[in-house]
Amino acid sequence: MKKKLQIIIILLLVSINCFAFEQNFSPQDNLTVGDKATLKVKADGLTIDNLDKTKLQSLNFGDFELLDIQPSSTGGIDFILTCFKSGKVELLSVDIAYTVNDQSKFIKTKAKQLEIKSVLNPQKPSQDILDIKGIVVFGHGVWWYLKILFIIILFLVLIYYIYKFFKKRTRKQTQEEIIRAIPPKEYALSQLENLQILNLIEKGQIKDYYDKLSDILRYYVSRVYNIDGLEKTTNELFVLLKNKAPLDYNRELKNYLISCDFVKFAKVIPTQENIEEDFKTAKNFVERI
Repeated sequence: MKKKLQIIIILLLVSINCFAFEQNFSPQDNLTVGDKATLKVKADGLTIDNLDKTKLQSLNFGDFELLDIQPSSTGGIDFILTCFKSGKVELLSVDIAYTVNDQSKFIKTKAKQLEIKSVLNPQKPSQDILDIKGIVVFGHGVWWYLKILFIIILFLVLIYYIYKFFKKRTRKQTQEEIIRAIPPKEYALSQLENLQILNLIEKGQIKDYYDKLSDILRYYVSRVYNIDGLEKTTNELFVLLKNKAPLDYNRELKNYLISCDFVKFAKVIPTQENIEEDFKTAKNFVERI
């Protein structure tokens, strides 16, 4: 009988420990997925410091997740919860163990049914989480890079030729380039006219006159037959023209240049009549070809 009485007393103590507490959940209405809610639990001697923290991780609040535990401003403890499920959800009861004056106690919270609103527009239920898009492949094949390389090379070549074109247009022509732009016959005849304007014969510069007369013919045939005859002797020039110019023209040119050499090097002084005749002959050599 005494043993039964002890058991009844123990059960009464446990019952007191289980149900002597206050519980409040807020807010109960207008909860949306992801909102924070607070489960306030107040009991005699219940504080954060005397909680059995080893069992906190195993607390199962059902559809709710535990975010944090804070001391309540009205006494007791605030369990900060959230839910990521919409519609009808359940807050399960949990056993909260704590110690007061070296005496182990626990309380069991009450389960609760709640309604959680979705973050989606109820008028447009199709606006749900979109499916995962297909894998986007970064990078390209070898042919793609070869095409890009070819385009770059083509672009650089185009820039180079544009640069060369404008550089050629803006570059100042040399005297030789200006002369080369004039037809050989036209240039030679103009040089003969300029020779007369110099009046070298009247100035007594006969040697210089024949030197220039000879150079005009040498330069003319060099351009016409694409040879380098200015620095050649008369005989060497004759050899260069042997397979290019007509034989009679080449022979007559050789004899004419030899006669000019006599004036230039042997200091032969021709008569005025010979000078005029030599000028006409030089002009005739130009006009014949």
